[in-house]
Amino acid sequence: MTMIQRGTAGSQGVIEAEISNVWALVTDWGNMDWWGNDLEQEDMKAARTYLEGEKGKVPRTKVIERSNSGESGAVHVNREVLIHEDPVAHRLYYICSDGLLPHVRNYLASWRLDPVDGGRCRMSITADFDVTEPGDLQFSKSTFEAVYELIFKGLNGYLAQRGGKFSPAD
Repeated sequence: MTMIQRGTAGSQGVIEAEISNVWALVTDWGNMDWWGNDLEQEDMKAARTYLEGEKGKVPRTKVIERSNSGESGAVHVNREVLIHEDPVAHRLYYICSDGLLPHVRNYLASWRLDPVDGGRCRMSITADFDVTEPGDLQFSKSTFEAVYELIFKGLNGYLAQRGGKFSPAD
């Protein structure tokens, strides 16, 4: 019988833009122009992204192709399937392909945006996932949380270049 470890990862960051602009950007699901590829792990860098499915419809899939799979065994292609988005509560849920990281399965994430003073918003990311043997639960959790910090950094940098504004036509 395969040993399963249950994992949870999460982080929060402040995005220096109005919630409506951040929401428009993160729900433009196939758009990864904001992703800075500022990762130490070469095999986690996105080479190309595109949308499968109809823009604005749920479900729809962001496909992320990586330039190589390196030593970690990470897959070349990851599919992030948006399964729910709530524009009133500013919350979305998505699942990722098994093998997103070595031995990781059943990744389910939630992103939430909450307004804060000064025309900014707080982004909270949480995820549940399973790690099968011989996978490393702490490695997976640490990697996910490092990626979440890069998400905050990428969104802030991208929106700062645009004066805090975004519309899907950008």
